[in-house]
Amino acid sequence: MRTAGFGVDRVCNIGFVLILTLLAVGCATPERLAKRILTAPNLQQRSVAQWGEQWIQAMSGGTNRFETLTVSVGPPDAKLNVAELPPGAYNLEFTSSIETKANGARQFLLQCSPKTNCPATTVEERGTVVILHGYSVQKETMIPWAFVLAQAGFRAVLVDLRGHGRSTGQNFSCGKVETSDLVQLLDHLIDKGVCKGPVGVLGLSFGADLALQWAARDPRVHAVVAIAPYNRPEEAFVRFAKEMGFPVSVKTLESALGVVALKLDLNWSDWSGEAAVRRIPQPVFLIGGEKDPISPPRDLDEIKRAAAEGTEMLLVPEANHFIIGFSFQQIAEPVKAWFQARL
Repeated sequence: MRTAGFGVDRVCNIGFVLILTLLAVGCATPERLAKRILTAPNLQQRSVAQWGEQWIQAMSGGTNRFETLTVSVGPPDAKLNVAELPPGAYNLEFTSSIETKANGARQFLLQCSPKTNCPATTVEERGTVVILHGYSVQKETMIPWAFVLAQAGFRAVLVDLRGHGRSTGQNFSCGKVETSDLVQLLDHLIDKGVCKGPVGVLGLSFGADLALQWAARDPRVHAVVAIAPYNRPEEAFVRFAKEMGFPVSVKTLESALGVVALKLDLNWSDWSGEAAVRRIPQPVFLIGGEKDPISPPRDLDEIKRAAAEGTEMLLVPEANHFIIGFSFQQIAEPVKAWFQARL
């Protein structure tokens, strides 16, 4: 059995903390802060891809069953690092729980254990699910979801977004360029025969927002699961900075986000969750934590009201922004059922 644990009330997304700390410290002016926001995360922190590979080995019984490929996208030019896991009975079970220690501190535990000693076997392929990570981290953080979905009959495709992990790219565009990248990624997967059958997407945090934006612009995406999506991106930046107590004023950050919008030539309202789902003809599945201050339940309510009939929402009572994506005990079965019913 493999177990990972971290404090429930502290940020587990270490990369995100490091990046936003860099954003706040030494960025006294909105212009400097905007420049930091627009700089690719993988240019501001050390990649943890090697750690991810060790995790793959541990969960796969010493054998890496992922196939990797590189996909050219742009403009601006970048190369996306992609890993795909074919559907199969990998005999792994993921469970999650919250444990209260003697000192009163709460710890979130994610466990991976083999269900049987039998070797992995193939299963009938239902379709493909592209899995999108959050801001400043990378595809390896979503490995558990790859196995959960592959065991449910889906080809799981993990992608390092531009400027993240092992993908190239000099800038972060808050979803504008990344959405175009995903359209081109799917073109490539279909052309190379990697993607067979209907296509779905699962995203977490920024990846959830991006999943909605991609589905709104690409009719080939037939099913969406958005975990901890935020409605208005500019508000999410402010909420996170406030939640973490970063030494930057709300006024400075809001001014910086105005500079970001000008440089990217975008209106924040066009990139809200509400704006995205109004363009998606099919229902989507929204998942959130009742104690999430970054993507609060009211954001999910607003997105749901704008979405197609049949859209569903699941709120996990004890979950915040940093554990909701891995609360498998509560969300794994509903997610699998959503994709199985629509792909």
